[in-house]
Amino acid sequence: MKRQSQFKVLPVAASILALSLVAACGNSGSSTKESATPAATAAASKEPVNVKYWTPLNPNAKAVVKSLSELPFVKEWEKKTNVKVDFQHSSGNTTQDDIQQYGVMIASNNLPDAMLWNWNNVQGGLSKMFKDGTIIKLNELIEKNAPNLKKVLDENPQIAKQIKADNGDIYVLPHLRAGKYGQYKTFSGMVIRQDWLDELGLKQPETMDEWETVLKAFKEKKNVIPFTLRKDYPISFADFAGAYGVAGMGTTATSDSFYLDNGKVKFGPAQPEFKQYLTTMQRWYKEGLIDQDFASNDTKTMDAKITSGKAGAFYGFIGGSIGTYMPALQKTDAKAQLSAVQYPVLKKGDEPKFVKAAWEYDNVGTVLTSANKHAAETVKALDYLYSEEGALLKNFGIEGQTYTKENGQPKYTDLILKNPDNLPISQAMAKYFIANYSFSGLDDDRYNDQYYQLQAQKDAAKVYAKYTANAFKVMLPPVALTTDEAKETAKILNDVSTLLTEKITKVIMGAASIEDFDKAVEQMNKMNINRAVEVYQAATDRFNKR
Repeated sequence: MKRQSQFKVLPVAASILALSLVAACGNSGSSTKESATPAATAAASKEPVNVKYWTPLNPNAKAVVKSLSELPFVKEWEKKTNVKVDFQHSSGNTTQDDIQQYGVMIASNNLPDAMLWNWNNVQGGLSKMFKDGTIIKLNELIEKNAPNLKKVLDENPQIAKQIKADNGDIYVLPHLRAGKYGQYKTFSGMVIRQDWLDELGLKQPETMDEWETVLKAFKEKKNVIPFTLRKDYPISFADFAGAYGVAGMGTTATSDSFYLDNGKVKFGPAQPEFKQYLTTMQRWYKEGLIDQDFASNDTKTMDAKITSGKAGAFYGFIGGSIGTYMPALQKTDAKAQLSAVQYPVLKKGDEPKFVKAAWEYDNVGTVLTSANKHAAETVKALDYLYSEEGALLKNFGIEGQTYTKENGQPKYTDLILKNPDNLPISQAMAKYFIANYSFSGLDDDRYNDQYYQLQAQKDAAKVYAKYTANAFKVMLPPVALTTDEAKETAKILNDVSTLLTEKITKVIMGAASIEDFDKAVEQMNKMNINRAVEVYQAATDRFNKR
């Protein structure tokens, strides 16, 4: 799936607590003025400049290279911009490893010249990093040295709003889904065994009643698990809870659990509608319509149930799920077919709102540190990736090697689509260029058109995209919390998460009554969940005034 690893957002509470010490270790003695970097507006040198560039290495890339410096894309990028990029990668395998190593790097004040990451991982975000003197402001540098990015921001004020701080500062050269080839905003949703629907004479379910009919038929006539899921992707994540008009909750309460109701921030699990959702889930579990082991399923267990033909529906991704499961299923059952299904609603004809979608800016981008002595050249080099030529290089690699032009459109060669070393497409791409994970510059959806090789994937992209516009009416914008706000909400959300994770599981499994959840709501109120709502409301109001 495209940028799957980026769409799994680190829970706010966990992230904030993990970095509570890191944020305090910044170089607070450094100047916070843009002019603090003497070479910030220096003219580009005829001699190549060297830029140390820190970023965690994406798993797809880690499987095939030791450093992004090995990529043909990077080598060509260096030739085009006269900037030599020395990539430095953390050695860990998890986000928590990356956080720890980032913290050591910042605390030691051994800064690279540039850093690329999902900055949701840092307490206080980019504004705090600038205040601490770790990074520099980029407004003037972009104005003078980044005509391609400037054009994007000038033509798309909603994107400019997303990358700016509340005070108007810009600290990041962002990864963007923008422009004529950057329209895809959703990559996941409900997936079902289409061949079983056809066999049983059933239509794709849209309403909750229709879903219940289908799940009962799968259980009674196919003798399978009607709907499966795993413990870190529980039922209320972007699927059934949304049918009741509220945001759900994952394994922890995160910013995804907050949503907008006519501009007013609300916390989904605290709403009366969430109890209606739980009532349905409890009944479905009792009737065997939901995987009885959902609370203990890990990724391998869920994968095995789906690929062995023991499950009828699930929440998944176009690339990583449909693209992986269908070939596996068809090895033993040539007729097996998966298809995307519209997010569920309560009433026939209603349009789903709680569709899992992404903003143009996903909080991933490059920052320049206060140690950078070639800021202007660095910005110019990265700006190339916002040009049509640069975006083509980033997303497709080198013409004649990894793609050719057919009727003016880039088409991947067999080096990518039928790799001679039998690399999966995702890893073949990662060996030569950067397309299937986030990096500064523009996306190119023509990548997706080929990455999604199965017709079921191409159809899924259209199904999930149909109601994307509705999602942006209920999703919180990419707000920025102050350091104090982040600390305060971390404590609240951790307490609430501990309470709800246990209570929701017990209610669904029937070990606790629906009435017991009323007590949980009362307890949430005592834990100051309303204060967390106030914080996100204030942050949303600040965002809207940017």
